[in-house]
Amino acid sequence: MSNQSGNGLVLSVPPSPPAKEMPQKPAPLSLPASRPGTATTEPPNRPLPATPTAKTAPSRPVTASSDAFSPKKPSPAARPPPLRPQAPLRMNPPTRPGTAASQVSTIGGPKFAGSTKRLSWGSIASSRRPIKYGQGKYRNVELVPQPSDDPDDPLNWPMWKKELNFFSLLLMVAMTGVMKTIFISVNAQLTERFEVSYTAAAALTGAPLMISAFAGFLCLIASRICGKRPLYLVSLLAVFIGAVWNTNVATSYGQCMAARVFQGLGWGAFDALVLGSIQDTYFEHERGLKVAIYSIVAVSTTWGAPLLGGVASQSQAGFGLQFAILSAFFVVAVPAITLGAPETVFDRAYTLAQTPATAATSKYKVSLPLAPRRLFSLETFNNYVVKMKPYSYTTGVVNGGVLLQAPRAFIAPTTVLLFLISFLPYCVLWGLSSSLSLLFHPMPFVISPGSLGTLVTGPWILATAVVAVFALALPAWHGGHTSGVGHMVTTPGTSVMFTPKTHMVALAGGSVLAFMGVLTFGLHIDASMTRPEGDDGMTSVFALEYLGAHVNFPAVSFMLGLLAAGVYVLDATVRPLIRASTMFTSSNLGVALRNTTDMGAGVGCWRQLFAGVFVIAVPNAVWSWDGLRGVCIGVAIAQMVVAAVVGSVWWLWDENVRRWDGRVMRLVDLDMLKRTGSFFDTD
Repeated sequence: MSNQSGNGLVLSVPPSPPAKEMPQKPAPLSLPASRPGTATTEPPNRPLPATPTAKTAPSRPVTASSDAFSPKKPSPAARPPPLRPQAPLRMNPPTRPGTAASQVSTIGGPKFAGSTKRLSWGSIASSRRPIKYGQGKYRNVELVPQPSDDPDDPLNWPMWKKELNFFSLLLMVAMTGVMKTIFISVNAQLTERFEVSYTAAAALTGAPLMISAFAGFLCLIASRICGKRPLYLVSLLAVFIGAVWNTNVATSYGQCMAARVFQGLGWGAFDALVLGSIQDTYFEHERGLKVAIYSIVAVSTTWGAPLLGGVASQSQAGFGLQFAILSAFFVVAVPAITLGAPETVFDRAYTLAQTPATAATSKYKVSLPLAPRRLFSLETFNNYVVKMKPYSYTTGVVNGGVLLQAPRAFIAPTTVLLFLISFLPYCVLWGLSSSLSLLFHPMPFVISPGSLGTLVTGPWILATAVVAVFALALPAWHGGHTSGVGHMVTTPGTSVMFTPKTHMVALAGGSVLAFMGVLTFGLHIDASMTRPEGDDGMTSVFALEYLGAHVNFPAVSFMLGLLAAGVYVLDATVRPLIRASTMFTSSNLGVALRNTTDMGAGVGCWRQLFAGVFVIAVPNAVWSWDGLRGVCIGVAIAQMVVAAVVGSVWWLWDENVRRWDGRVMRLVDLDMLKRTGSFFDTD
């Protein structure tokens, strides 16, 4: 087929495009000879296929007529960027506020539908890592923290390994809680058995509490150097020695105190590090339920132990039977911690290095790839045991700034204020509970250890109920929200329910409950033990049996329960306030999680330290009914004053308190903990 131009020339092929549209190319090896055209034909209505040689002759002059009949080569269509399938609007993760690093992004083109979280785009721009999502009903939830590609990353562990680690630590938390209050119902028997004062008997509970506070503080610092697993193993050994030793110290006060010292040394790690291990192992949307279970178990075992311990101590074996029963649980606890609690500290800031993207990593992944299914065999068991080394933590250079993070967190303004608002009711709850034997074991009551244990029923039920309500029934209190698929997902740094107003309501409610509980406890007992007006005052009050009948013991238990409920309502404000502070001051999510663990452990250690002091000191102040009345009135009034002052500080200078947290903890100047990019870049 030939084409005839306006000047009478016949061309066998379309003319080459103008030089401005296509660069000149070398001449082809051969061109077909022109043949005269016999008739004029219509130009083709579609582009001709490309010549195999892809070579064209040098450009020749092009006229208007030739340009009109020459076919145009269409420009190649721009390849669209890879898009993740758009989910319905209600299924998308909620938008979270952006930062300077996320809003000034170097990525061009439209935003992808895979994630609506603008903070994540800063990390993509800097590291080009794919965003990973959950599985199943969490398939539209962006994983926080973002796991690395290392199979040893605790976030990448199979679920059975995570649950085994959680169960192992939870078992030791429960055993630790039982040991703390194991002597509450038998302090009077300890006084008679060891022939010591009641203060010395109460010291068997107070001294381990103070030692555990120091041990927890040291464990937080040591975990920066050696990880958590060696500390768990050493603490397990200390608790095991102390518990077994306590089974056969019926006549030696010194040996009993030495055994309790070993127990206190072991309690520290399981009080201060377990919450950090949960944060190391679970994603943000999985963590809420685990923390709730941990809190409920810790509270229920602590205040429920005297109920059974008092009954067991009424046997011929005495209080040693409690430790004999408790020691039997080490048959499960020792192998559980040894084989089921691997190292959870993992620095993924260096594993998630900012490497260039490749063809395999440039696309977004919907979820984590499923791990290959492995059948249980002797080989797989041996491989698992080989990895369970006592010490397997590897980290970079540890300087003084990193080691001082825990001490600085202990004196941060938020930590100190949280301690001040709750330490009085918390400590007096421990002090009064440890003084129950002093108050009701002598005449005219002569209550047995089993009956004394039932007086703790109120604190056990109400404290557990309050913790369960805030942890399970009100998950939004700790920073959760309901996603589009109908399940609760927590968002870092935010809380749906915890606002300044609800914070003030919680402070007022907890303080009022504590005020009512401690005040009515002292006034009721003092009024019941007051001589009637017709008494001449010559008869000892302990000889008047009718006075003891006036004390309502179920009411006494309920009053202690109100005090415990107030304590744990105030405790419910700890996690949201620490969370808000760390998200405000920390440079990235990894630092925020570490600071959250340090500040939470700081509040707990301060409480444990002063609770031990109150356990030893309160019996000296309440040995008389007037003394009990004075202590309860003084603590109740002091708590209301402290609550008013601390509440005013938070209401007026909330943001300034968080700013001072950053200054005290030196988060701005700590270069080793600062990372470039967005908040979520090196989590």
